[in-house]
Amino acid sequence: MAKVIFTAWKTKAQLVEVRNEFYPPPSYAGPDLRSHGCAVVEAWKLRGNVPHHVEATALLTDAILHDDAQRNSIFSIRATYSAAFCRFVTGLVDTKIHGVRRTMFQRATDLGLPASFVELRHEATHREPPSLVVLRKAAQRSLEWLWDNFWADICDEPGATPALTHDDGVSVRAALCDALQPLAGGSAEPVSKKRKYDRSISVAMQLVSICNSSGAGIRLLPGVLLEQGLLVPAGRTLGDSLNETLKELSTVLLKVAESHPSFLRHLTEDMVNDLAFNTNDASNNPHSEALYLWLAHILTSPAWEFHRQSCPHSYVLQACNESPHHWTTLLSDQVKKQAGKTSAVPIARSGTKTRVSKPQTRPQSQGPTSQLSEKLLAHGWGLLEQWDSRPLGVVATVKLTGKRFLRMTLVIGDIGNQQRTAVFIAPRIVFGVMNFLRTQVFATSSRLLRSQARAMHIQSIPMWTGKGNNYAYLVTDEPTKQSVIIDPANPPSEVAPVLKSQIDAGKIDLTAIVNTHHHWDHAGGNGDILKEFKGLQVIGGKDCASVTRTPADGETFKIGDRISVKALYTPCHTQDSICFYMQDGDQRVVFTGDTLFIGGCGRFFEGNAQEMHKALNETLAALPDDTKVYPGHEYTKANVKFCIAVSQTEPIKKLQAFAEQNQETQGKFTIGDEKLHNVFMRVNDPEIHKITGKTDPVEVMAALREMKNSM
Repeated sequence: MAKVIFTAWKTKAQLVEVRNEFYPPPSYAGPDLRSHGCAVVEAWKLRGNVPHHVEATALLTDAILHDDAQRNSIFSIRATYSAAFCRFVTGLVDTKIHGVRRTMFQRATDLGLPASFVELRHEATHREPPSLVVLRKAAQRSLEWLWDNFWADICDEPGATPALTHDDGVSVRAALCDALQPLAGGSAEPVSKKRKYDRSISVAMQLVSICNSSGAGIRLLPGVLLEQGLLVPAGRTLGDSLNETLKELSTVLLKVAESHPSFLRHLTEDMVNDLAFNTNDASNNPHSEALYLWLAHILTSPAWEFHRQSCPHSYVLQACNESPHHWTTLLSDQVKKQAGKTSAVPIARSGTKTRVSKPQTRPQSQGPTSQLSEKLLAHGWGLLEQWDSRPLGVVATVKLTGKRFLRMTLVIGDIGNQQRTAVFIAPRIVFGVMNFLRTQVFATSSRLLRSQARAMHIQSIPMWTGKGNNYAYLVTDEPTKQSVIIDPANPPSEVAPVLKSQIDAGKIDLTAIVNTHHHWDHAGGNGDILKEFKGLQVIGGKDCASVTRTPADGETFKIGDRISVKALYTPCHTQDSICFYMQDGDQRVVFTGDTLFIGGCGRFFEGNAQEMHKALNETLAALPDDTKVYPGHEYTKANVKFCIAVSQTEPIKKLQAFAEQNQETQGKFTIGDEKLHNVFMRVNDPEIHKITGKTDPVEVMAALREMKNSM
């Protein structure tokens, strides 16, 4: 008869999960889960039948976590180490008491336990507790021994944690598909609720283990769920109930979200992107209906209430507004309704005065719930009017102002500024002045021609004009014709024809897509571009769609022979935000995505004021002052309205005048200009301190962002 073994864990996958929390894989870069592992073992002990090796691992790990001289006394730390170590050694040697009586040293030798462990146990038990240095080293050696003699021998159940042959997208995706297979395969026989729940927990633990082993796992998982048809059952028709799918899969998704809070953000973004850009008849599309039901469930279900803090509500709202149809309109109403419920919660407020254009009273601090809701609801983009393109050039006029004098005005169309030269001359020297004028025009024309023949050529491609007012940029190294396209939005309907015409004409050799961050209006067009133009690299942050290369912070690479590119990490708007600084000789530019705008900065979608302060006033401010700024959106008119309300300096007035006369401002201003007219880069200015009532740069940044959001 088979021997029945009772364990404290329900499935072997649970034991493997605890092992991975005590001994995380080398590639794991997530939060420290050791304290959670200790808590799980403590719960197991209430059930009984916990092996001594598991208990000893938890005790030793807890002693290491207790080693904090700022919170605990040295005596307490030494006592905790001593108790954990003594129990570890004694529990091992006592297991061999039965039979022939032998010494502890002999029993330790049989187990392969170092003799020094027994000596140290004797010293800690019968003499003074050893020093912290000795105890720390002993605890570490003990955990290594436990790994070699217990944990390393625990093999994963077949299919429990699919093996990752490589930490790349293909291997991670395959492992995720294998882990989700139990949910994908239908069963002819009815399955009990308990069996369904156990199956869901087992699958969730496998997914968490994969995501712990690979940083790409949490970003790829939502896409795999959509591709495998798990979120939307195959053969579903319009109006079918989704309750069973919601109930079973929510157990899995909630478990993953508990271990990886960013999962909900990625899942929500992928679902809303799929919903917003479905080109089929949306109102009669069962797939779109199912995605709407999923998003509505996440936004309203009590089970997701805690995790909704990570849900990008305003990102969802913005996507719905950009692509209105039946289901996105319903979803937008749900988001607004949920926001109304959140803001209706009565919160105690403390009033304080904050002045923008004139003194006014407004609440500054609220309770945590209201504060969080305001930040999430503020995550959107403002809409500007359409603009027209106006060519720049050189104009010379000659006007007769009297019998004896001529007035000649030379208007030079330059980048960002119109330089006017007025010359009053007598008629007798008119020919000399004409020669002078001809020289000036020739020199100016030569400069413009040289700039047109420069080695680095940047072509701005406006997208979503009148909506998001995005910019994509085609950067070309003219001697080699090698080019990259920066931030093609979804759909790339404005970008693809430009690329095709230039490739067909032999003007460019397109080599890569470059993304400043993963948002759909910057990286959403990657898939369509890759389908139409084969063999391209995708260079960008780790969360960008189809990314093949994520450069390290400060890493440099080249476009063609002359253009040097440097990646600058600027997390805040998104955590994968990268600005790309490019230089060709004395020509310097920076593509800032949604981090820095002309006269403004991006919203703190996934970061905080400290990160934005570092991005603007440390990373980007360190660039040469003549570096031209190419942002991801044309928001200058809206930004300058806020700047002029905060500060009426001459540089801001000049920016306001330029914005009123010109519809496009990309590449017209430099980092040096931004330090003068961008209030978000003047956080150390006493005038800004007076307006915000703050002096600390990070607090000033937070106050300015809050003021801008409220306009």
